[in-house]
Amino acid sequence: MSCVAPAQSPSLNMLPSAKPRLRRARSLVAWVLLLAVVTAGVWSTDISKDYKNITLQVTLVLAVAGLSVWMLRHSLLPRRLRLMTAALVWLPVWAVTPLGPVQLINNGNSGFVDWRWRWAATHDQSLAGVAAPPQVRLDWQETERDYPRFLGNGYWAEAKGINLDADWKANPPKLLWKQPIGAGWSAFIIVGDYAVTQEQRGNQEMVVCYELKTGQVAWSHADDARWDPSGPGALGGIGPRATPTIHDGRVYTHGATGIVNCIDAATGKRLWSHDTLKEYGAENISWGKADSPLIVDGNVIISVGALDDRSLVAFDAKTGEQVWAAGARRSSYASPILTELAGVRQILVVNENFLTSHDATTGEILWEHPWDGDSNGNASASQPVPVGDDRVFLSKGYGIMSQLFQVTHDESAEPEKQWSTEVLWSKPVLRTKLGNVVIRDGVIYGIDDIDMDCADLETGRRRWKKRRRPELGHGQIILVGDKILVISESGELVLLAADAKKYRELAQVQAIEGITWNNPAISGRYLLVRNGQEAACFELPVAASPAL
Repeated sequence: MSCVAPAQSPSLNMLPSAKPRLRRARSLVAWVLLLAVVTAGVWSTDISKDYKNITLQVTLVLAVAGLSVWMLRHSLLPRRLRLMTAALVWLPVWAVTPLGPVQLINNGNSGFVDWRWRWAATHDQSLAGVAAPPQVRLDWQETERDYPRFLGNGYWAEAKGINLDADWKANPPKLLWKQPIGAGWSAFIIVGDYAVTQEQRGNQEMVVCYELKTGQVAWSHADDARWDPSGPGALGGIGPRATPTIHDGRVYTHGATGIVNCIDAATGKRLWSHDTLKEYGAENISWGKADSPLIVDGNVIISVGALDDRSLVAFDAKTGEQVWAAGARRSSYASPILTELAGVRQILVVNENFLTSHDATTGEILWEHPWDGDSNGNASASQPVPVGDDRVFLSKGYGIMSQLFQVTHDESAEPEKQWSTEVLWSKPVLRTKLGNVVIRDGVIYGIDDIDMDCADLETGRRRWKKRRRPELGHGQIILVGDKILVISESGELVLLAADAKKYRELAQVQAIEGITWNNPAISGRYLLVRNGQEAACFELPVAASPAL
């Protein structure tokens, strides 16, 4: 009689151990928690929101990398399924790279606010060409209310002699017209009844003159040029950046690829032109040429950025002939200005890593002041602001501190030692990135990163800083009497009191849609705003008496 051994229950020692799988799971969780802690730590600091957004994006990529590695090495799925799953994890990442089908639309903080298919036509490519009326000579009359160049008539954007009514519920801004416009970050200039800007429409970089109160095209000029950068420059978008300048009936423009035009304001006829990058052998910068022309003593001053004593170039305003060239610094994104410091007329221009001073007549370099700014990285876009007889205020984004410094001129010293600069204060306030400040009664107002900021000019001490929802973002500001008009990065028009004691928001209205980095322009009660998609003109409500 045979005996059959009874079936035995498997020993617990024969079961696959759960400990290795638990360790694998823990390793993935630990990796995700580490990334979360690092990201939270970065976001809790006072660094620029650019770096916070970039940290978040890097964290997401590293999380995907960790998940895919874990899937390949530790998942219990069959090998083929592991490979397929890891590939699917990376698919969304690939889709938004330059090789993928999706282009992300970013704001000024490297944050993504929209997307488009790469093969789809861009907004500017879908626009029809500008239909100008039959050639008619315009009656171009200058007035006291004109806004003839970048930031108007001074060192900061300001409209004088007007007192805005702050009750926009009872008396809101009146929309006169709104219409599509070509791409670009150029602002309007206004002289009399006409306004001029630059815009990209398809393969043409255009200078267009509009009737102020109707938006109708009066004339246009087109160059066969298109600025549509790749790499990091793509974050800046398409089209021209610089704002035109009008002087003595002529419009002077500087395109994103370095084309400088002189145009008859009455007819739109081009009088002379230079392709500066080609002619001077200068390399363009990542986000395109952005400095507006400056008129000094009958010359047009352009920051070309050539490194062989041709960084700053003066052309005769009437003929276009070169008058002088000087400097060996690469350009930044700010515009040259004319001022007088220590009793000497000079041109200041923010270059890559330096603020450079040139003699206004000869172009000779007088002095330079260190000012950190890589034109392919932490770019300098904000204007230098002379204050008093011998001081200059500087600001910029990317976490760089603003500063006030003093300029000294000792004529008795050796020529190379006659000029010197001394920093009076340097503090983490008013860290502008794409915008500029305004000054009223010894107080500086501006957008620090994405929040409105206020500080003493004399000491740099912050008075207040206000976080707002929705964010102002990298918008632009203009001082109007005792008020500040803000066009936010999202196209919202916000009216603030120029109050050094506290943030006081008086009114707001949505003006235009889309990312808005362009400066507004004001002529009397007429306000022009635009971005890379649409432009609008508003008639602002005005109180009876002008603000002091």
